[in-house]
Amino acid sequence: MDTLILDREYETKTEKLFAEENKSGDVLFIVLLVKNFDFVGTRTPYDIDICGKKMWEWVALSGDGCEIKSTVCTEESDILTLIKPYLNDKYKYTAVLYSDTPLFEKSTFVRIMDYVRAKQCNVLTLKRGYIFNTEYIKSAESISSLSVFDFGEKDFFTVKNMKDVTYVRNLLQQKINNFHEENGVVLVDKNSTYIDADAIIESGVKIYPNNTISGQTFIGKSCIVEPNSVISNSVISDNCIIKCSYISESRISENIVVGPFESVINKSI
Repeated sequence: MDTLILDREYETKTEKLFAEENKSGDVLFIVLLVKNFDFVGTRTPYDIDICGKKMWEWVALSGDGCEIKSTVCTEESDILTLIKPYLNDKYKYTAVLYSDTPLFEKSTFVRIMDYVRAKQCNVLTLKRGYIFNTEYIKSAESISSLSVFDFGEKDFFTVKNMKDVTYVRNLLQQKINNFHEENGVVLVDKNSTYIDADAIIESGVKIYPNNTISGQTFIGKSCIVEPNSVISNSVISDNCIIKCSYISESRISENIVVGPFESVINKSI
């Protein structure tokens, strides 16, 4: 399917999901991609998919509107050595967060930055990260702040294993589902409905149990998604009915019934 179709009809849902006024235009946002060797099963846990985004991308999402940089590290890495090549005089502050805190929210980040500006902090140590005055930290040889400030226990929950990934995935999926319900989408069974973070679903859509909506999918008004369907990176136009089918990289025109038991891949119908 021509990705231009998606580009025309798809809005970045993450902006809606965590929409807030950007108050962080003077901040460089660095994500430390943690190679946690206690994390069994993968050498790059920061790349694990959680509801359609890599774990580190959820952290970066809280810095939406900032310039985002990332660099690989271990728990033994020297933070100043890692970040100094990225420091930029254009930004008054430099935020450093770890990739294993995917529940960190933009609202918390905005609150932290308001505190830093009010207190004119040179260094603010967080439970899992730092906020630096860029000019100060450029010449610093060590991190002198010893006090750790608590801006929300949930935001700094640290993912250390696959059990933690499941816990975080359930929380983020619940948040995504709640967002859609608040915008007029009917979810018959939220516990068996899986929607990725970048999906756009219009008001009036009804989604029955055991459905997966992944990638950059758009579902138009008054559509019905009956049980046991998978829709991935596709555009479903208004008033369609999807019956127990698989749709990927495709566009479905208005008022179309798909299924039951159809496979639509890279097509426009």
